[in-house]
Amino acid sequence: MKQKKLLVLGSDFGAKDVVLEAQKMGVYVIHSDNMASSPAKEVADEKWYISTTDIDELEKKCIEAQVDGVTIGCTDVNGDRARALCKRLNLPFYCNKDESWNFSRNKSVFKNLCKKVGTPTAPRYHLTGELKRDDLNNIVYPVVVKPVDLSANRGVSFCHCEEELIAAVNKIKELSDNPTLVCERMLHGDEWVANYVLVNGKARLLYFGREMHQPGEPTNFYQMIITSAHHLKQWNEEANEKVCKLFETAGFENGIAWVELMLDDDGHFYVIEPGYRFSSETSYSLYSKICGFNALRWYIDDAIGVKHSESDLPQGLDCAYESCVAVYHLFTKEGGVISTIEGLKEIEALDNVTVDLPRREGMAVATRGIMGLVRIYGKTIDEAVETLKYVNRVFSCKNEKGENLFVRYTDYEGMKAEFIAGLKEYSN
Repeated sequence: MKQKKLLVLGSDFGAKDVVLEAQKMGVYVIHSDNMASSPAKEVADEKWYISTTDIDELEKKCIEAQVDGVTIGCTDVNGDRARALCKRLNLPFYCNKDESWNFSRNKSVFKNLCKKVGTPTAPRYHLTGELKRDDLNNIVYPVVVKPVDLSANRGVSFCHCEEELIAAVNKIKELSDNPTLVCERMLHGDEWVANYVLVNGKARLLYFGREMHQPGEPTNFYQMIITSAHHLKQWNEEANEKVCKLFETAGFENGIAWVELMLDDDGHFYVIEPGYRFSSETSYSLYSKICGFNALRWYIDDAIGVKHSESDLPQGLDCAYESCVAVYHLFTKEGGVISTIEGLKEIEALDNVTVDLPRREGMAVATRGIMGLVRIYGKTIDEAVETLKYVNRVFSCKNEKGENLFVRYTDYEGMKAEFIAGLKEYSN
């Protein structure tokens, strides 16, 4: 039987995990983008140095190589390109409907659908880049303003007055050509991410993670995401079925989808934004140790044409696991150039740690950008915290001044308290 060939586009977070898991499945993996080197490219069976924007050249190479499938890591833009390439090649992709893809890519369209099906979202104000006086007069502050077509906090502003709002809109205009904006009531509370597995339009909750920030740092820069059952019962009772209905109405059929959510001070959950791809923490390889379901394999199956049925879905998450996964997002405090990386080999040698570090020595990093991820599996929360302490002791990415570039997450007691709260909810 012919060995399947999979093309992975881009050096996004999760791309390396896809390459490694596909190879375990006996798939021959090709990686392509215009980077000289990346974690995914280093482990792939074959390397193409073709930009993911060059669909014509990729199409030609895929035909020559007899590629059976195309997939990505966790960014929307490479998802756009993979979909376009698959359409040309008549290859499977987990989302073939343009309208469904648009629901995940356009926050305004998605918010409108949430309202239609009754999925809880923050109250929204009408606002466009034209900044009409009637619209401005109707806004009650504070509000959050964001572009409809960007991710990773790009263009997001918290506004407490009209002056700040106007500045935020002008900032968005520099980043996005889309004239539609999202302007909504500012929520106040803790944030979570909920990941779902889909087949034939049916969704099941797989993963529930708390997004935590280093004390003193901006709340929307979540340096740590940890699996947690804290408030999971409330999510299942209050919003889970509405999110599943939302995905079904949007036409999300297969693959992985997620929503970011907040438990507001009013005591209720609200959906902030969606994704129809891997979420940024990409902790699926380690999470399979906890739940027994291999989401990476599911994702790869979709790309190479393996069909699933509803009976293959995992049970919807409604329990508290003793073990956990903690994902350390290496957010920069300031931009700069990575001069030296220390301790990488030491932490990669740990059997409960995986590292995804696309930024290497000599590369520039942006202010408040994510340099990479360190993912930690713990049989207990104590083991996870002790591993995190070790990572903080030995690992650093320094600029030419010898200063560490990423914000260290050190709220160990906060992590423990969050995780233990979830265990207690399910012990009663």
